[in-house]
Amino acid sequence: MVRKHSIALFAAWAPAIAFAAEPNGTAIEYFNSIIGHYFVTADPAEAGFIDGGGAGPGWSRTGGSFNVFRNASDAPGLSPVCRFYGTPGIGPNSHFYTSEPGECELVKTDRGWSYEGTAFYVTRVNGTACSAGNTPLYRSYNNGYLRNDSNHRFTTDASLYAKSPAFGYQAEGVVMCSPLSVADNAADAVRLLRQGSFGPTPAETARVASMGAPAWVDQQLAMASTRYPDYPYVAANRPTACVDDRAQPIRADSFCARDNYTLYPMQLQFFRNAVAAPDQLRQRVAFALSQLMVTSGVDNSRNYAMARYQQMLADRAFGNYYDLLQAVTLSPMMGDYLDMANNNKASATARTKPNENYAREVMQLFSLGTYVLEQDGSKRLDASGRTLFTYDQATVEGFAAVFTGWTYATIAGATERNNNPRNYLGEMRAVDATHEFASKVLLGGTPSAPGLTMQQDLAGAHRNIFEHPNVGPFIGRHLIRMLVTSDPSASYVARISAVFANTAEMIRGDLRAVVRAVLLDPEARGRKQDPAFGKLTEPVLYLTGIARALGASTDGVYLRSQSATLGQSLFYSPSVFNYFPAGYVVPGTGLPGPEFGLLNSATAIARANVANTLVYTTAIAPDANLFGAIGTRLDLSRYQALATDAATLTDQLDRDLLAGTMGGAMRNAIVTAVNAVAASDTLGRARAAIYLVVTSAQYQVQR
Repeated sequence: MVRKHSIALFAAWAPAIAFAAEPNGTAIEYFNSIIGHYFVTADPAEAGFIDGGGAGPGWSRTGGSFNVFRNASDAPGLSPVCRFYGTPGIGPNSHFYTSEPGECELVKTDRGWSYEGTAFYVTRVNGTACSAGNTPLYRSYNNGYLRNDSNHRFTTDASLYAKSPAFGYQAEGVVMCSPLSVADNAADAVRLLRQGSFGPTPAETARVASMGAPAWVDQQLAMASTRYPDYPYVAANRPTACVDDRAQPIRADSFCARDNYTLYPMQLQFFRNAVAAPDQLRQRVAFALSQLMVTSGVDNSRNYAMARYQQMLADRAFGNYYDLLQAVTLSPMMGDYLDMANNNKASATARTKPNENYAREVMQLFSLGTYVLEQDGSKRLDASGRTLFTYDQATVEGFAAVFTGWTYATIAGATERNNNPRNYLGEMRAVDATHEFASKVLLGGTPSAPGLTMQQDLAGAHRNIFEHPNVGPFIGRHLIRMLVTSDPSASYVARISAVFANTAEMIRGDLRAVVRAVLLDPEARGRKQDPAFGKLTEPVLYLTGIARALGASTDGVYLRSQSATLGQSLFYSPSVFNYFPAGYVVPGTGLPGPEFGLLNSATAIARANVANTLVYTTAIAPDANLFGAIGTRLDLSRYQALATDAATLTDQLDRDLLAGTMGGAMRNAIVTAVNAVAASDTLGRARAAIYLVVTSAQYQVQR
């Protein structure tokens, strides 16, 4: 048996910004369905031989490949990769590769393996990582030694590698480093911007490719938050005089009801920020948090209230989770939505008990989940194989008592009450008279100390939640799912949980570090072969992605209306469980795909119709009922300039929008469709190609 490597299972992902030389070879992966073996070759003649059936039946390309060098002199510091084949009659019907000189010499002494020479050249692993300009190449093993059926698989896809046990292979670690091409670097820039922004633009893609993913993420983490306008306070109930005046020409104050008692203004501002604001990562993470700690315009559509809540999420997106939890709890928007505001202590006379709504949801949806989790996100089981619950009814009642005594801030000029009327300016106010000061049962049966101040009682309850082991995997998995992939591996979740815990530096809950780790994890970066990797782009991101890619200027009106058409009315979540269920499984697959909960025959057709309107109209007229409206306008000049050559146009769209993942069949179909349009109609040709790309499954599923 070939000796296993002791190299760490996952190497740190290095920024691809230093290229010693462009790789000039490609190792192609094959799988034989008859013998169940994988094989790679970097020899074009051998690949052609296999493709032509010369190697026998059962062989087909998997779609996997990695870059190599053909000669030792192609770049500095290259090492030869030794190739072995099982000795006929003695060894397995399989090949083995290693770049480690010691391992190569060792295998040469094994009579079960025959040395076939140098297969290609790469750089070796430096400790546990690959140098800049390279990506880790992982090796897994099928444990076939005892049956003389050893086979190894090599891949640069960390997501696929993490799932090695699922297809019967044992992870052996990083064994060599595959060189990245300039195209690989640009492709991963597109991939990062789909994960960490509201969509790539050509200019931002070039900037990320130049500076590297870590530098871009760090720059984004350092940016201050773009602000929503300071929408004014309005009375809880709309005055009869506050109506919409549609008389033309309209004024800034023509639409009193719409602009104060619906979320229309801040919805427009959200889309303007998403398309053009510089703090893309902060805004994207805030949007992800808004789908965890949900409030909804269905219940409270006062514009100034929602705007302050969403601004709070953006301001705290890169802070500490404990502070975020505290701010969410004391937010009057949340207090109203989940009934914590004016939640009074139990009264025997009135036969009332504290409201349990917020107490239950803060644990189930905002921090812990229903079941006790391992750090990799899997459910912990007891000795009988049963799941364990994170809390019980006594815990809910304990937290409900903690959350008593808080009311809205007193409206300027009004008299303070124990239960103030609705007011969404500032945090909620503590009222001792309505708070329960007795001891409460918290998580794990922990009793709180009696007689604490309200602030101490609340802080202790938050600390009790914050320190629960579930919080790391629960929050980490949510951010991975919202930013990167719907079906993260257990090891991916575990690594993010470890960052959240940060026991080494004793800084638990640092969301800045968590977000950075989510985006720079080996499973998030690089070309993907794992068919389960990625996520369906939800309607809001689908629209902003097209707008940013095609140089849009917008007032947000069209994007707002069409997000609702596609099933996601921004900030009007139908329930506290978000726009789509977190546990939704893609029908017929068994794969998690929460966003697919919004996709049906009607919304699928609507996506194509919206794309058609955007691409073929190019300029959506300003709405006459919006003061200062500019409409939505796209700039297709980048692609129109290439449209005389259908192949060049298609390849550029592949690089800009699909990170170079367009398959040959799709490319041929688009080229054919473009060539069906008159060569003189460059705008029509550009539109045809763009439309086919943005309506494709390859674009709509972020990979």
